[in-house]
Amino acid sequence: MAGITGIGSGIKIDEIVAALVNAEKAPKTNQLDSLEQKTTTRISAIGTLTGAMNSFKTALDALNKPALFESRTASTSNSSVLKATATPTAPAGTYSVQVQQLAASSKVALQSVSGVGDAPATFNSGTLEISAGNTSISVDVTAANNTLAGMRDAINEAGKNSGISATIITDDSGPRLVLSSTKTGEGNDIQVAVTEDGETIGGNALTTQAFTPEADPDNAGAFLKPSSDSGAGGVISQAKSAKLTIDGLQLVRDSNKIEDALEGVTLDLVAVQSAADLTDGKTINLTVGVDKSSVKSNLQKFVDAYNALITSSAQLTAVVEVEGSKPVAGPLVGDSTVRSVLAGLRNEIVKMTSGGDTGVRALADLGITTGKDGKLAINDTTLTKALDSNFDQVGSYLTGTDGLMGRLSGFVSDYVATDGVLKQRDSALRGTLKDIDKQRESLDKRVTSLQDRLYAQYNAMDSLVGQLSRTSESLSGMLANLPGFVKKD
Repeated sequence: MAGITGIGSGIKIDEIVAALVNAEKAPKTNQLDSLEQKTTTRISAIGTLTGAMNSFKTALDALNKPALFESRTASTSNSSVLKATATPTAPAGTYSVQVQQLAASSKVALQSVSGVGDAPATFNSGTLEISAGNTSISVDVTAANNTLAGMRDAINEAGKNSGISATIITDDSGPRLVLSSTKTGEGNDIQVAVTEDGETIGGNALTTQAFTPEADPDNAGAFLKPSSDSGAGGVISQAKSAKLTIDGLQLVRDSNKIEDALEGVTLDLVAVQSAADLTDGKTINLTVGVDKSSVKSNLQKFVDAYNALITSSAQLTAVVEVEGSKPVAGPLVGDSTVRSVLAGLRNEIVKMTSGGDTGVRALADLGITTGKDGKLAINDTTLTKALDSNFDQVGSYLTGTDGLMGRLSGFVSDYVATDGVLKQRDSALRGTLKDIDKQRESLDKRVTSLQDRLYAQYNAMDSLVGQLSRTSESLSGMLANLPGFVKKD
């Protein structure tokens, strides 16, 4: 509003100018609003389509991996006793395994000792040489550590990288060192050799802690246990090797994780079979085969992603009839990009390859077919049969640059890449929004200029009318004062 207007003429200049300005502005504003709404809706629709295609491409790339068809599975009929894993080099096959003994590590108790009164037991100084098979550590015993606690700490420090450790257990005979090793396998029992140096004299000879496992005369193949009565040292658990048979062939290994028995297969021994099963000669079935479940899972993801893309495309291009009103059209109705995407995908999916009489030439050979609604469906029976009989051919058909997944992925990439068709469409639409903003600015300037011009014209007219009115009033007054002028009542 340009100040107080219409005083001279009484004309409602503000209302007139507002009406004229609105008449000029409204059509263009409505046009820009409509274009902006349509453009924004199309940007959102392109984003939805891009998202569906990216999800589809993810599913394609997951299937387009030769390693997926090279992976192997290993399963056992009793996983509480035997577990197994396999690498791609493992040949498929079945084996009969019997687990007779688990590998175990050594644990021994040394001679118990006693102190004087409440004072802890002390030892003469010297050296402890502790070995478990070909692994050994050396521990110096001095005046600073010549107690059970001091020697325990010294052993743990020296053995932290060798798997040798010590604790203190107090039984009825008194406190004693208990040594443990993580090294499994027969012949890896702990032994302790002692040398005294005479530098420090304690309450006990250090040689009392020397230890060599002694055979148990009452139990063939076993060592004497520690004694709580005499305090003598002994073997708590004996180092043993794992024993098992594979297809009747005997194996002895120092570890319960066996990697060198079957090519590409790692066996994990969890427990020993029961004595009754071993006596009856019962075995555990080990099966090594191709990983069909992962292939099935990825094929299902491919089908689901394709169907989701079909659903999104249908929604974006749908025309819905509304009773008593105009049909409601999707934001991409008649869009050539959507038509090109769907046509290209369908062409690749139905394309036949030269797989031979027994090979895989099309998705239908895998039990994957297209329904009337354009979506894919899997017949599990047909798929299972194809994987059982033509697993390698399935991989050849699906993977690689010329495989179905590779061709589809390349086609989709042309649309969803950073310089792809959909990105270009999105950039063009966003360019339209920027152009709309510029047109709005230009319209605002034009409207402001028009408003200023109209106010100037109407205010000039208002001023002129005011002047004429004042002149008329002045003349009327002068005429009224002339002699002989007769006023009409």
